[in-house]
Amino acid sequence: MVVKYLVTILLLFCSIVGFSQRKFMYGIVKDSTTKEEIIGTHVRNITSDKLAIADAYGKFRIPVQVGDTLMFSNVGYQVLGCEAVESWFTQERVEFLLSVDTVYLEEVVIGEFPEYSRFKQMLVDTDVEDTSFWYHGVPQPNMEEHTVLEKKEFKNPVFIATHPISFLHHAFSKKEKEKRKMQQISKTRHITTKARQKFTREWVSEMTKLQGDQLTDFIAFCKFTPKYIADTELYMIHERMMALLDDYMTQQAEG
Repeated sequence: MVVKYLVTILLLFCSIVGFSQRKFMYGIVKDSTTKEEIIGTHVRNITSDKLAIADAYGKFRIPVQVGDTLMFSNVGYQVLGCEAVESWFTQERVEFLLSVDTVYLEEVVIGEFPEYSRFKQMLVDTDVEDTSFWYHGVPQPNMEEHTVLEKKEFKNPVFIATHPISFLHHAFSKKEKEKRKMQQISKTRHITTKARQKFTREWVSEMTKLQGDQLTDFIAFCKFTPKYIADTELYMIHERMMALLDDYMTQQAEG
């Protein structure tokens, strides 16, 4: 028992010493172009897992020590990561500049587009390049993945009987509901990505010999959902597509 208490006291002492080495540094976040203060920027010390939020004047303070990694993030700006240096503690307030996160979409040539909903879906499906900025040599944070139970899992009578507390948590926790929403969004995005990789415009053109607006019209004519494409074998998609091609060509001839 004595050894156990000594170990506990030693661990507490080490934690206190480690915390005492960190001291508050003061900073201000600005737009790199306009030099205007940015309100509400999240400033996270990844090393110590501490968080600060810039106030209405872009100012913040956060405990750090030399070598800690800070990450700055705000909607509409590139993520900035940097490593704490000794000179920060000799300045009254350290200035951090965030760059606007500009997204350039590839040119899309549209002929007689079939319908607005299809155009909107193409924009949703567009892959946007990650333009986040990160200093070289600074390790990126590893985000831990947590398994989120779906409704059919935690509402199972066996689960309710064996884990009543967990059931109440998963059923009524607002945080768990948000996690389930994010998981569903992630699954949908995965299905869309898989479908786009399998059912490409180039592959359809090679199989059907269609080009240009006619190829675009035929792809819309097929009305294949991302889930159908992701879950179906390619040869079965090919068979159905070729069958629809006859109908499409007949319709074009009659039109």
